[in-house]
Amino acid sequence: MLYWSIGSEILARQIAEGWGARVIDRLAADLRRDFSEMTGLSPRNLKYMRAFAQAFPDEQIVQQFVAQLPWGHNVKLMEALKNPEERLWYARQAVEHGWKFNRHLASRTGGI
Repeated sequence: MLYWSIGSEILARQIAEGWGARVIDRLAADLRRDFSEMTGLSPRNLKYMRAFAQAFPDEQIVQQFVAQLPWGHNVKLMEALKNPEERLWYARQAVEHGWKFNRHLASRTGGI
């Protein structure tokens, strides 16, 4: 949920400040300064967080299914499946059946 919240904040800031405001770069620097012991706050990962919040805009759905998956699985879902309904279906199935994404998603998408 933390990554989704950060991604939602990035989306809101980019709407308010505009794309040219370098929101992600500034936020990455601020977060690394304030939370120096925490990993995963690079500009690249913040871009994934933004894409995550955009791909799954419903916080309740994120809490029920998507937040229960490892971060790497969510990144693979976003990269491999552009259709929102299909992404959500895979997230639900993975949570309900304990799917490993490498096997199930790769067979459906032709490999990742």
